[in-house]
Amino acid sequence: MFRSSRLTSTLGAFVRRWIGLPAVIASTTVFLCGCDALNPAFVNLFPDSNAASTITLPNAPGHVVVALSNQTRLDEHLLEYYLTLPGVNLSEAEVGALIPRVRLQVRITFVDGTFQVIEFIDGSTTLVEPAFSGEADPDLNQNDLNNAVAVCDVALVEVEPGSDIEVFIPVQMIGYELVESTTPGGGPVNEFEPRSSIIPQFWELQVDDVDEDGNTTLQRNIGVRNVPSPVPNVICGSVVIITMTGTLSVPFEIMPNQPSFDQDDEATVAQIGGRYQFNVSVQ
Repeated sequence: MFRSSRLTSTLGAFVRRWIGLPAVIASTTVFLCGCDALNPAFVNLFPDSNAASTITLPNAPGHVVVALSNQTRLDEHLLEYYLTLPGVNLSEAEVGALIPRVRLQVRITFVDGTFQVIEFIDGSTTLVEPAFSGEADPDLNQNDLNNAVAVCDVALVEVEPGSDIEVFIPVQMIGYELVESTTPGGGPVNEFEPRSSIIPQFWELQVDDVDEDGNTTLQRNIGVRNVPSPVPNVICGSVVIITMTGTLSVPFEIMPNQPSFDQDDEATVAQIGGRYQFNVSVQ
């Protein structure tokens, strides 16, 4: 699990290959050196952006924009619970602006074999149970990064192999265990007892379990057909948009008014964090 935005390179080709960025400047407008105007598909992706400016650079090469579009939402039950927590006092507009905070790493590989790895992170930093905000701050204080610009030629854009796709769970969850006991009269009694506590944190999303025929045997957070697909041979001037949709949710399985779950209930535990899908488009 990675705790800070970073760029890495196989051959230290940063200056030659990478203009970009943190390409997030104020309202996520990209300022690209000396190239043609940015693809309208990218400009329209961030409707709040101001008119773009450019800086002239002699003999500048072409570019490829890679962007994360966070279209996730909050489960209504989770949102209702969050708004009742002590210390949460948001206006209607602030509530409407809350977006789950998501994080993933993207590798951009160039035709000469070098590559850069970028950690995209986007979403509301204020969406966290106030009693735990101090513990969550190291993760939530990262600056948003939802787009970057690479200099051509780009051979492949993909989610970093082996890395985690994560969503920030903003509330505490209690894990329970079903315990068998007896009454003074000798009768059996089964009661749930608290066994674990999970504080607000980034949560690794996992792909569904499938059998050898590709049939789903355990539903988790992402369907096998909904993972982000790699994009090879990206043409200069293109915009690669990784769109993440879905709903952040937590179980209210044991206590209806508190995030809670039976830690031995495999199906419920597997879906903690919600359900998501990805669409990767090139424009």
